[in-house]
Amino acid sequence: MKKLSKRSFICLLALLLLCPAFAGCSGGEGESQEKEILFDEPVTFTVMTYEHQSQPVDPSAIKFQAIQEATNVTLDFDITPLAEYNTKKAAAFGSGILCDITNATSDDLSRFSGANIFMPLPDELLEESVPNFYQRVKDDLNWKMTKINGQALGFTTLNASTENVLLGGYLPVIRYDILEKNNLQMPTTWDEWFVVMKQLKTIYPDSTPFSGRNKGANMLTHPSFSMGCPPGLYFDYDTNQYSIGALETQYREILQFFVRCYEEGILDPNWQTVDSNTWDQGVTNNKIFFWYDNAGFAAGQTANLQKSDPEAKMQVMPLMANSQGEKQGVLYNQHSYTAFWALSANAAEPEKLLKFMNWLYSDEGMYICNYGKEGETFNRTEDGKVTIPAEIIDKYRGSSSPDYNWMADYGLGLLCFTPLVNTSYGMSVQLGLLDEELGSIVDADYEAGYYHFEDIKPPLPEADRATVNNEMRQINALIFAGVNEFVEGTRPLTEYDNWVSDIKAAGAEHVLEVYNTALANAQ
Repeated sequence: MKKLSKRSFICLLALLLLCPAFAGCSGGEGESQEKEILFDEPVTFTVMTYEHQSQPVDPSAIKFQAIQEATNVTLDFDITPLAEYNTKKAAAFGSGILCDITNATSDDLSRFSGANIFMPLPDELLEESVPNFYQRVKDDLNWKMTKINGQALGFTTLNASTENVLLGGYLPVIRYDILEKNNLQMPTTWDEWFVVMKQLKTIYPDSTPFSGRNKGANMLTHPSFSMGCPPGLYFDYDTNQYSIGALETQYREILQFFVRCYEEGILDPNWQTVDSNTWDQGVTNNKIFFWYDNAGFAAGQTANLQKSDPEAKMQVMPLMANSQGEKQGVLYNQHSYTAFWALSANAAEPEKLLKFMNWLYSDEGMYICNYGKEGETFNRTEDGKVTIPAEIIDKYRGSSSPDYNWMADYGLGLLCFTPLVNTSYGMSVQLGLLDEELGSIVDADYEAGYYHFEDIKPPLPEADRATVNNEMRQINALIFAGVNEFVEGTRPLTEYDNWVSDIKAAGAEHVLEVYNTALANAQ
């Protein structure tokens, strides 16, 4: 197993949100050490992307000024709030009218691969025209798994860290101080967790002990995996095969567990309408004591809680054993194999566009995209370490979200058009806000073999792709509606077998056959 670098773990974990996480390799080959302007004449590229609520995107930020000075490229952004982005993106893909660069997912590339709207990126083209990217991924099996019909259709978001790091993932987080205050032991199993949560509900009648930022069945997906299996399509690390949890015998037991949570008031009664704001408010108002998500959020929540209670602490906890005495959890992958920057097949200047992408994956592009304008918002030493001017650091002292606030102000990082991420010297590092305890807790479970890296789904054969995608839409609709209904009691568990039959009728067994065959072929 890889050895965990706690320093890098904390820096990156605090920044990761909807997208999967990253770690990576050293600087790309084939890039010039001289700082030359990329293009002699001005060039404009259009970019369609989303804006996350944690970090507004300002196209006039200093980062984009630095990009223009270094490349002569002006970026013309089409920005949509994250909640509305999938709808807008699907409409663009359906029309075939794309920006030069579009923020897309691996599912998007697969679903619309037959429409010939994305620039094909065979290895030969990448090696010749985008060597800074290609040298980072050419031997990466996970990246090869993202290819469709043998070639890439977009540039995955990578990380430039030179350290061998373990990153964040889907982690259980609990209020340590509340347990201590009430003489409650840290639960080591999910059954113990239920008892503890029920006691907290009794002590704090107005609380909703377990909640989150994801609505309905999505809130239960990762806890369900920890207990044995989630309801939908997932990779079983014991069998090395894909399964659909709802078809497994043990999922009925897991669903019954959540029914009890709902009946006892442990699960937030508003679990189908929650969002990031209501979740944060619930934690800050001492209504929520447990959630299962990216533990990076815990630092900001703890900071808010400590404004009124210095002893408050929202923190990741060790993984809990399921009813079979087993522990399992999921960590983000080394690179974001589901987050892509796709290029339009109809781009007006494809050669220049590829040259610009190559620059974005260069060291110069990485430093500018992650830290802004050298000599003004950051400096770097001969060995590549970054320092940020004291007057900038001082602006974020006392902030509950120093990294997000800093990146929003200067247009930096993962959520603001950064194909090659490097958070090693982020604002939390500059301020000395490293949570060593979090790193040691996750490290212990990782070293024990309980955590797995997120699976990368294999490319499906073109002949099966449309059918399987359609089947999965029907299956997911049945699964998520069923989980919601069973948990709230609007559908009795006596209909569980009928639910499973409906899922099978929607094509579940065919989906598993195609995925597992594709997996075997990819390996």
